[in-house]
Amino acid sequence: MYRIGLLADTHIPHRLAALPPALFERLAGVDLILHAGDLVDPAILDDLEQIAPTLAVRGNLHLQSPWPNDQHLPRALDLGIQGRRIVVSHGHLSNWNTIWEKLWLLLPNHHGRANRRLPRRLARAFPGADVYVFGHSHRALVARQNGALFVNPGAVCPTHGEAASVARLTVTPESIEAEILPL
Repeated sequence: MYRIGLLADTHIPHRLAALPPALFERLAGVDLILHAGDLVDPAILDDLEQIAPTLAVRGNLHLQSPWPNDQHLPRALDLGIQGRRIVVSHGHLSNWNTIWEKLWLLLPNHHGRANRRLPRRLARAFPGADVYVFGHSHRALVARQNGALFVNPGAVCPTHGEAASVARLTVTPESIEAEILPL
């Protein structure tokens, strides 16, 4: 059994001063941590490394971040773990999509639609993965579509109308399961 901690949208220090203590409790014992972007200050990767080895992708806020180290983060990770293909992306696949989605999400009743659009977009961009991990919408999601598992761990930072959360992915030779863990 291989356990992976998943998180996204920490937005430190813009929306949150530091990682919450509950995050360390929820991710204790994982073998690997995957951060699906918008960490903002890459120094938090050092904090996450205290729990387990950590990999991260760049989020859309990295386009305007003053920290020089964020540019080394890839836009996506395509990993082979325990014989499974796991793709990690923030969810925004271009600068144009980022601008359009941020405006679109301001419209009433559109927040829930982001988690329906992002899985389709990721499956087209990275066909054939077993698991897709993404953030961007700040809304937790665990869903299976066309044989693939899509996981949005939600946001670690405070988000209007949504509880802060992370997720845990458990990979065995027989199955892949994910659960959302409230902070």
